[in-house]
Formats: sequence, structure tokens, C-alpha cells
Amino acid sequence: MKIAVNARLLKAFPDDGISRFTFEVTKRLLRDHRQHGYALVFDKKPDKSLDLPGEYETHVIRPASRHPVLWYTWHEWQLPEILVRSGADVFFSPDGIISIRSSVPAVPVIHDINFYHRPGDIPFLTRTYYKSFFNVFAHKASRILTVSDFCRDDISKVFGISQGKIDVAHNGVSEYFAPAPAAETNAFRKELTGGAPYFLFVGNFSPRKNIPALIKSYNLFRQRQSVNARLVLAGARLYLNSETDKLLKESPYRDDIILAGSVKHEDLRLLYSAAIALVFVAWFEGFGIPAAEAMRCGTPAILSGTTSLPEVGGDSALYVNPAEPAEIAEAMVRLVNDDALRASLSIKGITQSAKFTWENTASRVIESIEKAVP
Repeated sequence: MKIAVNARLLKAFPDDGISRFTFEVTKRLLRDHRQHGYALVFDKKPDKSLDLPGEYETHVIRPASRHPVLWYTWHEWQLPEILVRSGADVFFSPDGIISIRSSVPAVPVIHDINFYHRPGDIPFLTRTYYKSFFNVFAHKASRILTVSDFCRDDISKVFGISQGKIDVAHNGVSEYFAPAPAAETNAFRKELTGGAPYFLFVGNFSPRKNIPALIKSYNLFRQRQSVNARLVLAGARLYLNSETDKLLKESPYRDDIILAGSVKHEDLRLLYSAAIALVFVAWFEGFGIPAAEAMRCGTPAILSGTTSLPEVGGDSALYVNPAEPAEIAEAMVRLVNDDALRASLSIKGITQSAKFTWENTASRVIESIEKAVP
């Protein structure tokens, strides 16, 4: 079977959840499932540092499609010809976008449909494209992949599609995540915060990540506790950040809030391991990779009790209402003051996160792709 892969987001150094999924799964398909042939379809010349195993064809369709209008022309007018020319039996799209005009069976990964539930979190043209086409993609697809049971149920209900057409391939955790030795975490913490303990957020700065509530919660925590714990926000600005900027500026503890920026994936191990806890109280998550990564490092997690996060955290996290900063702050207070609770969550988190491996993800993906081909 010849599998064409949408490689628009395939990069050597992934910078978000979808590009991480694309890289980890494509690498394992090429390495572990060599009974099939592969054609990787890029929208620009592949990065020279992209070191992939196995044999595959490379096709490049220009220009780079980084705008909804270009997404449309790339997939509807240029991609179908490449799929025919490459002899593809199926088109696998890790970013969820497929070609409506192509007759080649397609398997998109719809990571979530937050644009349906929280459209105001996304720029106008992007959400217009998503709301106009993803329902169509879901019905056109031969099979659908998604990353959690929550998303499978949500896609089925909102788009009116049988759950039997939707396969779940949970995200994984990279193999280098593990608890770091105390000597390493102490040295890292000294460099980052001068040795002070800290709570951690990891992710992009978009409205659905609920960073304003996290800042309000930190302010309340500091008012209640004498512990001079810092708050570290690690991630890149994305869009619609005016409320976050305002709260940062007005916080009486602004000097203790550290904006760490984007952190290399392999460096996250120490960032997680040295933290008191990950505080990840997003409004909406299709999976929540930072939660699984933090738990694999033995770091306790405070998570939203909504959408997919209880599925990821199991019984190894503290759950809060993301709309209640006082409740989030109370969970932070509990973790600072209860050594036994932190130790228990650490052990449970390592066990829970072991369920999520990229090998398992790739296995579920290839099973779904094979179902899609007559």
C-alpha cells in the first residue's frame, strides 16, 4: 500500500502539539511499518536537519500554505494531481485537512473541534475556514483519527458521524521524559529562579489556555502563603493576548512571574522535574501533552476537570474548575503544604503517563489507515 502523508507541519523541531504528532508518528511509520510505501508531501523544501528513517518519496507543492486561502488552493487544486502522480492508495493528514476534490481515500487526524465550542479564541479567517470545511472533511474521510475518547465523542455528536468511523490514537510522551536527579533539578532551579520553588505552565499563549485565570490564581496564592514561590510561563505568544498582558502588568507579584519563552523539547525534562507542579487549567483540550509529559517526570499536576484532561490525568492529578481562580489557588496551597500528597501524585502520575507512548500512537494510526483502504 502506498501512503501519502501531509507533511506541511513535518519539521525537525516541532513547536506545537500537531507538529509534534506529525513528527513522532511519521518517524515511526517509516521505521516500523516498512511493508508500506510512503510519499511525503511538503509545502516547502524539507529542513535539512529532518533525519527520518526508511525509504520514502518527497514531493513539494509551493507556495508554503500558511494562510486559509492557501490551505484551500494547496489541498483542492494542487494536491489531487500529486496524489495521482505518486500512486497513493490513501492520504494521511496529521493536521486534519484533506482534499474534497480528490478521490483517494483519506484519513485526517482531527485533534479537536475547539473552533466549534470557542470560536472567539481563533482569528476570524482561520475559524471561518475550520467551521466551513472540517464538517465536510469528516464526512468525506474514509476513517477519522482523533487523540482522545473525549474528542471522538465530541466529533461524533457535533458532526453527526458514527463513532464506529472514528479511531482514537492518544498522543504520546517522548522517551527522554523521566524524573531528573535532585542535583540536576536544584542546579536548574537555581539558574531559573535563584533557587526559589515554582509553579509551571507549558503551552502556547492562546485564549483557550486560560493564562489570565492562572495569573489571578497565582496572585491569590501569594496573598495566602508566605512561601515565595514563583510562577513560570513557558511557551510562545500566539494571538489575542491583550488580557494576559494587562494582568501581567497589573500583578503585584509581576517580578516573580517568569516568562521563559519557547523551551526546546529536550530541555523540558528539567523544567518539569524542578517544578512544584504543572498548573494546566485550559478551557478546552483535545489531549493536553504537557500534562502527560509533566507526569512522566514525576511532577504533580493541577488540571482542568473538563474536556480531555481527566482522561489524561486519571487519578493522578488535582482537578479544578478553570473558571474559578480561588479553587485553582487552593490546589496550589495544598501542594505547597502537603508533602505526602505531592509524593503520591508523583508516583501515580508516572504510572498513568506510561499509558501514552508514541509507539502506541503509531500502531493505532496504521491500523486506521489500513481500515480505510478497500
